[in-house]
Amino acid sequence: MSWRSCSIGCVRLTSPCPTSFPCSIAANGQSTFQDQRAGNTAMAASTQHFSFHVGKGGVGKSTTSTLSALHLARGGKKVLLVSLDPAHNQCDILDTQLGPDPKEVAPNLHVAQADIDTWVAEYLRGIESQIRRTYTYQTAFNLEKHLGVIKHSPGIEEYALLLAFRSYANQSASSPIQAEVVVFDMPPTALATKFFHLPTLSLIWVEELLTLRQEIIKKKEIITKIQVGKAEFERDKITCKLNEQQSFFQELKELFQDKERCAINIVVNPDKLSFAEAERVEATLKDLNIGLGAVIMNKVGPDGQWDAEMPFLTRNIVRALPLSSTPLIGLDVLCGYLDGLPGGFPV
Repeated sequence: MSWRSCSIGCVRLTSPCPTSFPCSIAANGQSTFQDQRAGNTAMAASTQHFSFHVGKGGVGKSTTSTLSALHLARGGKKVLLVSLDPAHNQCDILDTQLGPDPKEVAPNLHVAQADIDTWVAEYLRGIESQIRRTYTYQTAFNLEKHLGVIKHSPGIEEYALLLAFRSYANQSASSPIQAEVVVFDMPPTALATKFFHLPTLSLIWVEELLTLRQEIIKKKEIITKIQVGKAEFERDKITCKLNEQQSFFQELKELFQDKERCAINIVVNPDKLSFAEAERVEATLKDLNIGLGAVIMNKVGPDGQWDAEMPFLTRNIVRALPLSSTPLIGLDVLCGYLDGLPGGFPV
């Protein structure tokens, strides 16, 4: 099976990664640019493949992502399966204890369950640390009481997911795992689509901050001028950080948009409600110029029927997975299911 047929491609992210998401500029011209301790480096430059399984709750994303990862591992690929879904069903499916650290559950296959609450807490600690460094006088203004409000800010969970994504991508590339493929079991539709929308939205935000920063610089005349020979260069640390952040989000945006480098597979069941939500997901991704890798039709019964002429199905690659007669729990059962598929695993 070729990688192209799997709709999983090569990812090479090389430019410097910002140290935070997001960045804001205070009235005094200082930046509350967050220094994330968890991964203050660029996305790993590698030949890794990334595959995402998205869809409404209950369609079987956790099962399809596990089957896909196990299939690739059995084929000789080094695979890391990461659950970004707060439900964390992989431990039940694989019938083993799992945590945030990758655990080898089969030859070539490691599995991790990201603790999103931990990533939110890490994100908030970084913000608090930067605020304390920026506003050394903050207790005089009683800013401490406002730090608790940050945790309720819109978008915090999506940013935490992105931090987790970046960390596992870097970890799997640089650690002894050396994963060639990273498969992500995504949270339900609403949060997953916000995750994919985040780079585009953040680019708009950062571009506006860059404009604002330039206005602040002009008004306060705080540029540090460096004389190099006869040439004069102007440097501002905040602008440099914003430019780094802009480069990082641009890389992520391009990653999600390039089907040759990234597969976003939507999991559905053969029913109208599932199709309807999948169409809405497709439309949302289309607005972001993100295409689908494949539609995975899960839990197809012996007499399963659906309108194969639906525009949503005809314009996408559809892969069918038959309904299992027994619960898909445990490696032996999962391997048996894969062995029994007519024509082999379809994705």
